Amino acid sequence: MAMMKHPLLLALAAGLLIVLLAFAAPLWHMLGRGEPAAATATQGLPWQVQAGPEGTLQVFGLALGRDTLADARLRLGDGLRVALVARLGEVGALEALADPFMAGFVSGRLVLAFDVPAASLQRWRGQVTRSEPMDGGARRFQLLAADLQEALRAPLAGLSFVPAVRLSEQDLRQRFGAPAEAFSQAGGARVLLYPALGLAATVASGSRGVLEYVAPRDFETRLGAPLRAAALPEPG
Repeated sequence: MAMMKHPLLLALAAGLLIVLLAFAAPLWHMLGRGEPAAATATQGLPWQVQAGPEGTLQVFGLALGRDTLADARLRLGDGLRVALVARLGEVGALEALADPFMAGFVSGRLVLAFDVPAASLQRWRGQVTRSEPMDGGARRFQLLAADLQEALRAPLAGLSFVPAVRLSEQDLRQRFGAPAEAFSQAGGARVLLYPALGLAATVASGSRGVLEYVAPRDFETRLGAPLRAAALPEPG
């Protein structure tokens, strides 16, 4: 008899998951001063960003400009997928993927980027024996165990969070305030820059947005200048 209860329990669990996902988008839109106390008490949300006195940034329980890959694994667990990401002919970059990732009550995908000397990347790339394809023509190259141990000391340079809910420019302005700059890019994308928060947010109609975080001291070189270079000319 006990075994007959399992399908019912599974159905109830699936129903609960659907309800929670249905509430994710409305919770994102519970903005500013009108949030319920339960929402404001939640930790690790995408808009809970704290700049440090030395130009570092605290978000998702991680300190950009201070933490390492080892720190990120302690925070996010062994499920964090670490690899060299590169296209054909490139040395690549050290990245780590958490998918799915829960930022408070907001689900999505989190990609971590790290600072690694080019010589180390080239040496690691020359020793890998396994890889898998990614979208866009890139591949994920699995590091050897010894190289992974070396990579654990790499400092965390940036985060990219793609929330499961679709964001609008209004959503971002309500959560983060007025941006220092806002401009358009090809394909109808809008980019909002928040240098003091180390944040660049990109949204486009009909697609999910992306929130990119770096330490504020690195904002101009890592995000501001490259994104501004791809901006469309302003009308008039």
